[in-house]
This record gives sequence, structure tokens and C-alpha cells, in this order.
Amino acid sequence: MKDLFKNSFDSEMSLNDIHSREIKMAISRIELTRIRAFIAFLAVGLLIMLVNFFLIEGTTQFFNQNYTKYVIIGWLVIFLIFEIISFFIVRICLRRSALYPNKMKLINITIEAAFPGVLLFLLTTLEETPIFLDSPLIFIYFVLLSLSALNLNTAQTFVLGLISTISYLFVTLWAIGRYDVDNTILHFPATLYIARSFFMFLAFLGATFVTREFKKWLNQSMNWKKQTVDIEHLFGQQVSGPVAQALLEDNSMIKRDVVSILFLDIRRYSSFAEKKSPEEVITFQNNFFNPLLDVINKNNGIVNQILGDGLMATFGAPVTDPKHAQQAFDTAIQIFEEITTQMRLNKIPDIKVGIGIHSGEVVMGNIGNDLRKQFSISGNTVNVAARIEQANKEFDSKLLISESTYDKLEKDKDLMICAGSIKMKNISEKIKLYQLQ
Repeated sequence: MKDLFKNSFDSEMSLNDIHSREIKMAISRIELTRIRAFIAFLAVGLLIMLVNFFLIEGTTQFFNQNYTKYVIIGWLVIFLIFEIISFFIVRICLRRSALYPNKMKLINITIEAAFPGVLLFLLTTLEETPIFLDSPLIFIYFVLLSLSALNLNTAQTFVLGLISTISYLFVTLWAIGRYDVDNTILHFPATLYIARSFFMFLAFLGATFVTREFKKWLNQSMNWKKQTVDIEHLFGQQVSGPVAQALLEDNSMIKRDVVSILFLDIRRYSSFAEKKSPEEVITFQNNFFNPLLDVINKNNGIVNQILGDGLMATFGAPVTDPKHAQQAFDTAIQIFEEITTQMRLNKIPDIKVGIGIHSGEVVMGNIGNDLRKQFSISGNTVNVAARIEQANKEFDSKLLISESTYDKLEKDKDLMICAGSIKMKNISEKIKLYQLQ
């Protein structure tokens, strides 16, 4: 029992320390579901009472007082209104991503726990008979019991059961002692009704432990979710988001596909880096690559490698995309625009870059062992793309694309002119290239 009250009402959920916003939203949604279920129960109960009392003859003949049925209906209506108000309060909290206040929640469960006991007391007093201890109103306790685990608070669930049990026991002892001392009205001995209170308490105690286990499960689930997000975020810092997601979903993925490869090289980088301190080099690399990575991501590309003086990016992998050539070309144009902007803002020095793009079939997948794997894209297409980038020096250009890329462009072909064909090492056929005008 000590563990049940380990946390106070105001700080019960240590879950708030784990993904606070998600936890608050989850708690509010569960509380909303609990109250919604209780509203549905009260609405159905009210409808059944109305039908029985006013549409079916003879159902109220056993009442000693004519207004007893109105007391029952009135009490149901009042409690239904109370639950509806609570429902809208929780909805407001949910929209604000806030936790339903524990004080409000405690008030709510206290009223819910006392509700059936107070109603039984009123009916017993009005009718001057204990027969309501055997009436269908007893089933309200079962509804409270079934929904109590959704409180997500072991202390509050225990209090709900304690109040319910004490109120029922009080009404039982009071009704029997006042109206059925000789045991001529009730169907069972008084000890059985008292024992019902004991078993009711045990049932609520069981619900308390269910609440505790459910809370622990939710805690573990949110911990796992947080760790997964952290891993994805950390992994995404090493490779692009799509690659990280694809590897997490299928870490044994190996396939062939047609993609576009983009290589970028910073001209005269070595001489530039030699004259700078390590801190200045890192600052330059961050200022240079950060906006370029955004451009690549915006065009659905992935960055395979970032070297000190350049990078390699792939379009159309690991998820197949028929627009990979156009995306790679758009990225190149936007990179030039971004570099110009960064130089104008004095964020990077006056530099020149060369970009080469080639489209073709590659093999992609994980390379490594169980301890370490790396997503790799390999094939002749990669080698050709790298050599096309180096050919910019020969053609005195800043962007060269292969004929295979040019043929796949959906627009902006007029920006390119044929630069001729070149023979590349280990390539049997000449590669026709197009140069940015």
C-alpha cells in the first residue's frame, strides 16, 4: 500500500518528465474518454428511466411516494450536467496541450464516488425501505469500477474506491438498522450486504493496481518513444532523414534503382584551408554546408558524404522517385543562388564551386556487420558523376550534366548547351555532356 501513495496528487505522474507535451495530451485524451463513457452511461440510464417511468405502466407502483421517480430523474440530470461540464473543461485542456488539473480531477472522482451512495440514501429515506440495496442502481458501482483504471492516478483511483465503499457501507448499515432490523424485507441476511462492501473494496483495490500497471506501461511506452525519436534524430544527423527512416524500417535493404548522383567540389579549398585556423575552417564549413543541405533536403535528396571540400548527394533513393533528374538539376541551380546569397551577406568568402550530375543505375544497401552498418550507394554511375564534376575544370564551367540526366529533365533544358563528349577512364563509351550557359 505504501507504493500506492508514493506520489502526491499534484505530482503523481512522473511521466511529465518524459515528453511532457505528449504525456499531457495522452492524459487529457484518456480522461476525456473516461468522462465521455460515463456521460454515455448516464444518458442511457436516464433514457431507460424515462421510458420505464412514463411510457410503461406499473413500473412505479412499488414506490410509496409519487415524487420518488422525479428524484431519480432529477439526480441523473444533475449528474449528467456535471459530467458534461467536466467534459468541456477537459477538451479545453486538450486543445491547450495542458494536463487536466489534479484538483478538478479529485473533485470529479469524489462526486462520482459519492453519487450512487447519496442516491441510495435519498431513495431509502424517501421510501422508508432498504429494498433499493437490491435495485439496479447498484450497477453504477460497476461502471465506476470499470472506468476507474482510466484515472491514470493510483492514489485517486484508491480514493474513488474508498469513498464508494464507505458510502455504500454506510447506507447499508443505516438502511438495515433503521428499516429491516428483523430481516423481513431484504432477500439476504444483513451480513451478505456488509460483505458486498468488503468485496467492492477489494475490486477497487484491484483496479488501483491495474491503474498502477497501466501507468507503468504508459511510462515505458513513452520512454521507448522518446528514445526512438532521439535515436532517429541522432541518426538523422549522420545521414539524411529518408535514409534514417528507410534503414530503421528495413536495415537489410539492398536493391538496384535508377537515381541521379550530384557531386560538388569547392575550388582551391586546400590552399584556402591552409591559411585558416581550425576554428575558422569549421566555421566556414558550417556556414557553407548548412544552407546547401537545406536545399538538398527540400528537393528530396539525401547527402551520402560530406567532405571538407565537397559533398555527394543522391536523388531518387532510398525511395524511388521518377523526378530524380529534375530534382538534382534544380538543386544545382539553387545551390549556386544560395552561394551567391551567402557571399553577398559576407557569411562565406568569395569562392567557386563545380557541380557534376549523372543519372543511372546504382546498387544501394547496408554494408557492414551487426555492430556497425553504413548505407552505401555504389556503381559505375557514382564514378561517372564524380568524373563529370572534375571535367568542369577542363570545360571551364561550373555545372556539367550527362546526356542521361539531360534527357530526363522535364524543364529548363534551354539553360544547358551541349559541351561535347569526353572519354573517361574505365568507361568504354564517350559521355556526352551539357554545360550551364
